[in-house]
Amino acid sequence: MTAQAAQTTAQSHAAPYCRACFATLDPAHCRGEKNGYKLLSCTACGSVTVDPFPTVDELIAYYQSYKGSRVYKPKETKKIRRATGRIRRLKNYIKASSFLDVGCNCGFTVKAALNEGLAGRGIDVDAEAIKYATEFYGPHFSAISVEDYAAQGNKADIVHTSEVIEHVPNPDTFVKAIADILPKDGILYLTTPQGNHWTYPKDMSNVKTVHPPSHITYFSKKGIALLLEKHGIKVEKFFFSFKPGIRLIARKVK
Repeated sequence: MTAQAAQTTAQSHAAPYCRACFATLDPAHCRGEKNGYKLLSCTACGSVTVDPFPTVDELIAYYQSYKGSRVYKPKETKKIRRATGRIRRLKNYIKASSFLDVGCNCGFTVKAALNEGLAGRGIDVDAEAIKYATEFYGPHFSAISVEDYAAQGNKADIVHTSEVIEHVPNPDTFVKAIADILPKDGILYLTTPQGNHWTYPKDMSNVKTVHPPSHITYFSKKGIALLLEKHGIKVEKFFFSFKPGIRLIARKVK
């Protein structure tokens, strides 16, 4: 069965399925419960998905009271400095002129890209964060989803998205949009929590960094690689981390 067929079958039977590889999830493989959500582990790729999976409307209601952007504002100088080093390393992978930060928050990474001579753009569905970014760093930002941004025909040589994909209601359309934005040989930098990291206990319910419905998909390296490859993006490097997170560089190969 193909990944797409497995996804369709899972949805048609209203069964929980893996948002990375689309395999049907077995409730017997549960790694705990938190905030009313079961944490189901995929036996095919090792990713962890919450069940029930929240709807778009439920997520919108949840994020009405989300205060994440305010937490990051005092960290501006440090975040721009770190982003600058990251962007310089990414420029070793491609001769780039354009840069997009998906989930740009208050715009610090875009500011770093602009400082490095790139045509930087930032998008985020958080209108408050975009308002802040525009006020301090100029008209380089839009309050829009990556799917809508891609549908407008926008392109970027480098796409950066850090700690975003674990939040989104449809990782598949999220990655497809990134693939549409990237040209052939374009570079993706992505970070996200790692659901099967060796530091996580079998029961994840007491782990502080596991907090649905803020994070609803906890990818494995295998799972995120499969999802990217489905849309023509191939991982070139996974960075080692003692912390339970994935950090990767990938290239659009077709």
